[in-house]
Amino acid sequence: MRVYRTAAAAPAHPRVVALGTFDGVHVGHQAVIGRAVARAREEGLASAVVTFDRHPLSVVDPGRTPRLLTPLEEKLGLIATLGPDEAVVLPFDAALASLPAEAFCRDLLHSRLRARAVVVGENFRFGAGGAGDPEALRRWGEELGLAVEVVPLVNHGGQPISSSRIRRLLARGALEEVRAILGRPPAAEGVVVGGDRRGRRLGVPTANVDVEAHRVFPGRGVYLAAARVGADWFRAAVNVGRAPTFRAADDEAAHLLVEAHLLGFSGDLYGRRLRLEFLHKLRDEQRFDDVDGLLAQLRRDLRAAAALDDPVLREHGLPPRGDAGEG
Repeated sequence: MRVYRTAAAAPAHPRVVALGTFDGVHVGHQAVIGRAVARAREEGLASAVVTFDRHPLSVVDPGRTPRLLTPLEEKLGLIATLGPDEAVVLPFDAALASLPAEAFCRDLLHSRLRARAVVVGENFRFGAGGAGDPEALRRWGEELGLAVEVVPLVNHGGQPISSSRIRRLLARGALEEVRAILGRPPAAEGVVVGGDRRGRRLGVPTANVDVEAHRVFPGRGVYLAAARVGADWFRAAVNVGRAPTFRAADDEAAHLLVEAHLLGFSGDLYGRRLRLEFLHKLRDEQRFDDVDGLLAQLRRDLRAAAALDDPVLREHGLPPRGDAGEG
């Protein structure tokens, strides 16, 4: 897949366009992109995914900007697996935010990108103030000879799939449902940074992961995850929270921590990049009366993380283990 970082950089040839923000590249997005790829092949044209750099709300309503499910480069990597020939990334700035919907259709899609067909989801909005919708796109498309195909929303559990729904489910730790909607486990990445070494003193060393500030990850609790360091994968017990046993109960200003214990790992992780694929929630975050109570629970968490089976873990060569595999 060739990537063009502006519309002006894209070659001037006819194409079928899948248009959307596509944060998360969930199964609903996959349906839109897959239809554009199929239509392009049917018509002998190039297929292109047109998406945005920065979430549109970061410009039009910064206070409501959501954390991203997939930062741009990860989003492009996921899109590439769906088979389009091209991706065109539109930097979402004040100029694009103020572009009227009709000008977006006529000038950008039709004239500059030479779109011959556009595929969108039924809830897609575009143009200044979100004034453009699929019906407006169809109306202008009829005048321009631009075919417009609208893909119905995909439902799961009787409700439409959306990026905002996924964020809400992640906050609850509903990982099984999130996996079904995304078509893969939710993930987060970051560099391992120094901490207070409390876990090491307790005999359960953890990697403190500085996750991307703009990325959403599961709500507070303890999780089973698959952890990648370089090319190697490990089972991991991951705590997302504020270490309540060691902080005042009302310390809401405490920084949210992502701490991962990699089963079977020995070595130094400081400064290395760690990818975490969250698979199952083991429990909610808890406050313990003393360190002994915390340590006993941590050992139960490690036994659960070692014993649980999951197809993702098996894909990474990590079958269930009969011990906690402490490293």
